[in-house]
Amino acid sequence: MAKKKISALITGYDGFVGPHLAGHLLSEGRRVSGTIISGGRPNPLHKGRLEKSVALFPIDLRNYENVRDLVKEVQPDEIYHLAGISHVPTSWKNPVLTYAANVMGSVHLFEALREWGLKVRTLVVTSAEIYGSLKPAELPAVETLPLHPENPYAASKAALDLIAFQWGRYPDMHIVRARPFSHTGPGQTTGFVCPSFARQVAEIALGAPPVIKVGNLSARRDFTDVRDVVRAYRMLVEKGRHDEAYNICSGRTRSIKSILQTLKSFSPMKIEVVTDPEKLRPTDISETRGSFAKLRRDTGWKPQIPFSQTLRDLYEYWMAELR
Repeated sequence: MAKKKISALITGYDGFVGPHLAGHLLSEGRRVSGTIISGGRPNPLHKGRLEKSVALFPIDLRNYENVRDLVKEVQPDEIYHLAGISHVPTSWKNPVLTYAANVMGSVHLFEALREWGLKVRTLVVTSAEIYGSLKPAELPAVETLPLHPENPYAASKAALDLIAFQWGRYPDMHIVRARPFSHTGPGQTTGFVCPSFARQVAEIALGAPPVIKVGNLSARRDFTDVRDVVRAYRMLVEKGRHDEAYNICSGRTRSIKSILQTLKSFSPMKIEVVTDPEKLRPTDISETRGSFAKLRRDTGWKPQIPFSQTLRDLYEYWMAELR
């Protein structure tokens, strides 16, 4: 008799990470379901290939009855809770929506699990932005640091992190918190720095004027390939300790300027760089760098994809999209 497949539910499937996670879980033998925004459409990253293998549910997580019905219908063994607002500039423009999506949508999910009495291994994805600006002596960031969010997105994720910890006090609730640092890869929107640069370099290679618009190039970030990140998510669901938080990062810091230089090197064109005030944040953290020692100790995870390959793949993705 064939072994029953593990049922995995991804909230926020239509975001950047969702299709990458779904593809990884399918390759690991899961049966995958995913939520998408009501009236929206899936991320075009995989151009419809995955939708034949993923059961999609249009839903607004801010509506408790919808969430309650979804959980009952899917009966998941695992939940990967990705849904929410993930763009810092958007959170400044619409903090009310940010808190409603990132906090109340999550509370609805937890309450639905409690109401139905389901024993589900749940991964709640928050963000390393919750640590805020750290002094050099505090780097690399570890999970025991206090939370000092500095923008509405980070504050909403800090609230979610604490709510998930509190909800884990309920009997039969197995919740693990992931705190990913910056991650990128094919399919990420140009509202984020790496795909913004990659698309502009690709456009120039295809004939656009040789000018790139940038924001703050002095910031330093700890980047990981999204394909390594989704592997960490799956390993945390399998091996992560209940009610614990885990950083997901590379442990290395790179300047935004160096990322731009690498992407520019893919083009034979001489490219002019100009600062765009629209790309500057009201507040910006100067440097992020995390430690994944706890994650490695408990799951065996470590990053595998060189960041130079990540940037090359981003560039090739945009070259293919724009042709």
